[in-house]
Amino acid sequence: MRKQLLLLLFSILAVLGYARTVTGVVTQASDGEPIIGASVQVHGTSRGTATDLDGRYSIDVNDGDVLDISYVGMNPVSIKVTSGKSVINVELKENAQVLSEVVVTAMGQTQEKKKLNFAVQSLDSDQVTAGGASNFANTLQGKVAGLQVATGGGSPNSSTQIIVRAISSVNNSQSNQPLVIVDGVAIRGSGDSLGDLNPNDIENMSVLKGAAASALYGQEASNGVIMITTKSGNRDGSVKVTGSATVEINQAMRVPKVQSMFMPGTKGMYKENSASGGWGPYVPKGATIYDNVGNFLKNGLLQKYDVSVSGGTEKFNAYASVAYMDNQGIVPKDYKKQITAFLKSSFKPSKQVSFQFSMNFKNSTARGFGNSMSTIYAWAIDKDMSDYQTKEGHVNWANRYDHWELLLDTERLNAGVSPYFGRYRDKSLTESTRIMLNGQVTYEPITDLQFTGKISYDKGYSTYDSYSIPRFYDGDLNNPDDEEVQQILKSSQGLYGSYSFQPSRGELVNYQGLATYKKTFAEDFTFNVLFGAEYKKYKGYEASIYNQHFMLGGEYYSFNNTNFTDGDLLIANKPTLYHSEYDKYGYFGELRFDYKGVAQISATYRHDGSSRFKQAPKTSYSYPSVTAGVIFSELFHLQNKWFSYGKIRGNWAKVGKDGPSYLFTDTYKEWTLFPDGGYGVDPTISRAITLEPEMTSSWEIGADLRFFNSRTRLDVAYYSTTVDNQIVSVRVSPASGTILQTRNEGKIENYGVELTLAQDIIKSTDFDWTATANFSFNRGRVKSLPDDIIEIQGTQYGDIFPVARLNGSSTGLSGKDYERDPEGNVICDENGYPIISPQKGIYIGNREPDFLLGLGSNFRWKNATLSFLLDGRCGGDVANVTGRSLITNGMNHLYDNYRNREIIFNGVQAVAGPDGTTTYVKNTTPVVLDANFISKYFSTVSSNFIEDGSYIRLSYVTLGYDFTPLFKKNCPVKNLSLSFTARNLFLLTKYTGNDPA
Repeated sequence: MRKQLLLLLFSILAVLGYARTVTGVVTQASDGEPIIGASVQVHGTSRGTATDLDGRYSIDVNDGDVLDISYVGMNPVSIKVTSGKSVINVELKENAQVLSEVVVTAMGQTQEKKKLNFAVQSLDSDQVTAGGASNFANTLQGKVAGLQVATGGGSPNSSTQIIVRAISSVNNSQSNQPLVIVDGVAIRGSGDSLGDLNPNDIENMSVLKGAAASALYGQEASNGVIMITTKSGNRDGSVKVTGSATVEINQAMRVPKVQSMFMPGTKGMYKENSASGGWGPYVPKGATIYDNVGNFLKNGLLQKYDVSVSGGTEKFNAYASVAYMDNQGIVPKDYKKQITAFLKSSFKPSKQVSFQFSMNFKNSTARGFGNSMSTIYAWAIDKDMSDYQTKEGHVNWANRYDHWELLLDTERLNAGVSPYFGRYRDKSLTESTRIMLNGQVTYEPITDLQFTGKISYDKGYSTYDSYSIPRFYDGDLNNPDDEEVQQILKSSQGLYGSYSFQPSRGELVNYQGLATYKKTFAEDFTFNVLFGAEYKKYKGYEASIYNQHFMLGGEYYSFNNTNFTDGDLLIANKPTLYHSEYDKYGYFGELRFDYKGVAQISATYRHDGSSRFKQAPKTSYSYPSVTAGVIFSELFHLQNKWFSYGKIRGNWAKVGKDGPSYLFTDTYKEWTLFPDGGYGVDPTISRAITLEPEMTSSWEIGADLRFFNSRTRLDVAYYSTTVDNQIVSVRVSPASGTILQTRNEGKIENYGVELTLAQDIIKSTDFDWTATANFSFNRGRVKSLPDDIIEIQGTQYGDIFPVARLNGSSTGLSGKDYERDPEGNVICDENGYPIISPQKGIYIGNREPDFLLGLGSNFRWKNATLSFLLDGRCGGDVANVTGRSLITNGMNHLYDNYRNREIIFNGVQAVAGPDGTTTYVKNTTPVVLDANFISKYFSTVSSNFIEDGSYIRLSYVTLGYDFTPLFKKNCPVKNLSLSFTARNLFLLTKYTGNDPA
């Protein structure tokens, strides 16, 4: 008993000597405001508390203990408790990498990224414009994980296609591109529409990738959303004028080489009037060889000039800009000139009411090139393609054909013209004007209750005006009245000139109303609610007038000068006019719940209707989404010196998608076999009896992790998407009155991973070095198709089809192939020639990459900056159409070394055993690589031209210097910088064509 009392007394004395209470206040370093709910934890123990409404805390400690103080969005602080110190006040600084990441999400709402539960990636103004291009969309590859950009070539007028993650529809009539939102409202178009925006007017761009991220935008957002926020005026009372000039020199990259030893002809022999290809004899010694490809492609020049003015106050501010671009391509007369003007203003007459208005105007004139490079690659190397016209301005036939006078009239009518003639003598001009208006009013009657009304109008006009001058004149044919010549001329009146005029117009009107409310209760719980509705109406038309054969001489190239006396010609070239109109509506809602800023859950619901389905049993359809996330580093107090922040998130969503217009409408055609020559239903055009929307179901999990005081940032996501009710055209019994019918048949699945890693490598006063890496892959599979159908084919390229194949990839390729053994080796006959399979539509490739990657880095040393972007792709098959043309017409550069030589085709030969079994041995029988082998055994097999599209590209390097610090304070110039950008400096790839991207 005595020992126990002694032990108790000793314990009390120890507590009195060392244990005590520490109190304090935790505040924000930025404004001194108290932080409610900050965690105060004794390091290495379970003892802890949280700050109250005034930011105060109280906790029992021992001398030498370490207090860990943390709060979401703030840098954690650790303080050692020293003897005699009973009050410890703490200031927490904002974690710029977490707190400042505010992104624009659905319906133009701004949210802190840490509160989002879906994949979203944002680019600021500098990142959007980095790399410089006439259409900034072409530089997004490698900047955003899971985003693919495909261009139609290097022309200033090339089209741009953007895919986020993967395609969702196997029907070519359905769009697989993301919806583009500018300042909270949709605009017409997708990848190409981004070229109508001046990238210098963009403040921020966010890419919403999953169905949950874009669910509030409805059916048009089933492929993702690109959200653009434009710049606003200054609010500090100042006026800022900014100017910039860009000059860019472009050169052709990786131009395919042509052979330099052979003339045109047949089977190695000279053939009179052979005008193209290289299957003739060797070029005679001393003869002139022309580099027709190199002479045709010149240096391109892009000039762009921007001026912007920004100013205002909190009550009224405005931003305005004007930009002019002149982009001259590497092909003669291939250009695009564009002027854009942008105005954005906001007015806040009271605390409750604010107005915003913006206008974006674009006008462009352009002339494209089309796809005539195959003619240039095939031009005979002993003929000067640039000598294209006579003194009279007519086609110089004698330059291409050795003895034009010996050609029959039927041969003359099929003669080829130098591409120079079309570029310099023919005329074409595409002029387009577009205006986008956006107005909104916001009313906030009480704090955190807000009503917003938006209306936008997007209208564009375009005209294509062109003529081709005559290739033939009176006297160019020896016997124009010959029956066979007349038969050819019936369908070839364009040889005497043609005129085309094609106007079009498209417009979109969008009405939108939103109501949002935010309520915080019991200190720790925040409730957000959003309700809204929108209505969209699309209208447009396309018209075309075209006729041939100019009747009067001289340079009277007009539609009124074409032949109106030929009835057959007028029937063949009758004018066309197509009107289109449809509307869509939707109403939607979202509930968001937040606990202490560390745990969030949300749910959305949207109901859509489309006039495209007005003849369907159901004209409207609904779909929900749910998301959840938790910042576990805050919830479980896991922050330390190396681990700064951690969040896990997940979501599930469904999104509907309507179909193309007029699917329920019969198409009529003129039936000449009818007794009255009247019109009847065209059974070759598919129509629908009943349809439902394509429906996308998606789930996603992800994590956002930050290390070493957020200097290392990792975001990873895994997603799985199923798109059911595919809208496809299938063959049906002719007894139904048609051959094709549009139905809901088929399902595709996509799953993949996206990873973004950002690292602040060095941060100091004079030197910064940051790097960002993106990695992604997707696997798309076709799970079901209509009965008896194994694949859905896309647009044909010769005998190569892009296909979605049952139980295979949704991005496959099919065509002709050789016979192969069980191991995939090509089977050759006893003479060493490969055996071509008689089967058509063989699966020969998959366009889907194994993975995509991008690596960007930025360096700053004092006032100088250097940045670059590498982007790459592993895998993904590409059809080398240009390479096939060069092989076929005898112009491939490899013929210089290998033509007429013996080769052994890489394959196997079948050996029949005495027991009837077949074995395969390596082929060792040589064949001669000549025109016969190429035409019969190689160029006709499309699998020979499917190549690996892997590449690594240095997308751009930019070197800049900021001269602003050199100016005196009273200098009128407030900012001056100079930068130099080089794009596509190198490309490493096995692909033998121009560019695999």
